[in-house]
Amino acid sequence: MMTRAQLKRFIAECVILLLVSSVLIVAGYMVSSTKSDIRVQISLVERFSPVLKASSFAPTGGAVLADYPEINSVYIGYDSNGDPIGYVIDMTSVADDGTKLHLLIGFEYENAKITGITRVGDSDDTYQMNPNAFTSITNKLTGAQVPIAFISEDDTEDISSEEANPATGLKDGTYYAQMLTDDKNGYIDYVEMEIEDGVITKVKWDAFNIDPTTEVRSQASLSGAYEIPGIDWATQSYNICHALLLTQDPEALAMKSDGTTEIVDGVTCNIRAFVELSLECIENSKAGFDKNDYMEALSALYKNCTGYAPEDTGVINKDGFLVYSFEKYPEKYCIMTDGDDPEIIEVLSVLEITQMMPDEVVDDDEPEETEDTDQTGITEETMAETTAETEVTEATEVTEETIPGSTNPNGAEDGIVPGSGADKQILTDSIDDLPLSEIETYIIPDDQYYGDTRLMVHMCNTCYKFFKDYLNWLV
Repeated sequence: MMTRAQLKRFIAECVILLLVSSVLIVAGYMVSSTKSDIRVQISLVERFSPVLKASSFAPTGGAVLADYPEINSVYIGYDSNGDPIGYVIDMTSVADDGTKLHLLIGFEYENAKITGITRVGDSDDTYQMNPNAFTSITNKLTGAQVPIAFISEDDTEDISSEEANPATGLKDGTYYAQMLTDDKNGYIDYVEMEIEDGVITKVKWDAFNIDPTTEVRSQASLSGAYEIPGIDWATQSYNICHALLLTQDPEALAMKSDGTTEIVDGVTCNIRAFVELSLECIENSKAGFDKNDYMEALSALYKNCTGYAPEDTGVINKDGFLVYSFEKYPEKYCIMTDGDDPEIIEVLSVLEITQMMPDEVVDDDEPEETEDTDQTGITEETMAETTAETEVTEATEVTEETIPGSTNPNGAEDGIVPGSGADKQILTDSIDDLPLSEIETYIIPDDQYYGDTRLMVHMCNTCYKFFKDYLNWLV
């Protein structure tokens, strides 16, 4: 029979043994779990590396995935520092013949550009695609920003003029120009243009308002706060931007003396600001005067006029635009006649102001008096007076080389119209239920692989719609 001391010792040994066993079990589980996680990560990195180079991956998507039956799973990729760098979407779509195309598609984290596409052949009913077709389509789509739509070679005949003279000598980069005065509604128009390989590939025309509570013009037109005759302004902006991408020449848009054009379908608004700012962007490109240079010069002009840095007076809005109308200082950016009642001889662009007055930046903290200055300035009305009036009515051919690979239109119109072939459709107003207001990239489908291209574009656009819902994207 055990004594009291022996019983205490026995109980203590049992407790110690239990604790040691628990520690060993937990440690073993953690080691096993860590090894398992490492094995999973090695497998994921190996599987996803062809479409996204990342150090680790984690599943994501949540309840939103239930609304996208074509998407099997979504992973977010992280670099070695644990920062997110992109997404990989595993999805399967059913083709017209009932077979299935299974793809892994990688996307950049910030801008949803496609980083890579690979096929997964894992069933008896796998969609059959020529390897050359897959390679050709993948090359078209890799690097493109979703959503994607088609542009037909026939579209090159829609907008043309024998006066079209595509600009040469363009330097690649992003270029920008804005009106220096606001219009009667308080809007300041701007144009942003991207040049790739000497070709205009993206154009955006919009306008911000000097009233910070007012939406940009494109959004205001879609919400009904800004109305003009004809279709909404946002769609008209898209149409004219698309026309410029085809012609590569703002003067080929045949702007009449009243600022309108008759050769671009659906455009009834005054396009003078667009034409003038597009021409200014082209000149900026030739000079290598990119968007950053422009913004610095614009800030210098503001300081020259007011004596203060724009950052100190709150005229830089949340989107980085300098929201200010320079109408009080025409002498700062126009060449004027002498005398008591000076008249405008020539309106200068921001680039010309910078070239002619490189040292005209106010360094003190006091506003500069302008009554006795003899410098240059601009108003929207005088810009209109100095713009050449162009009326072009006859047609010329625009070659495929002038067709852009991408654009950033502002329109919003739905509808599908038949293409030139009986076995295909060219989607001119929407694709995959996405209005052209959201389309970021246009590609020319290869007739030989049209069906394959259409299916893969559909899958990429489905990924975009998932991102919109999952990330609450505002477009």
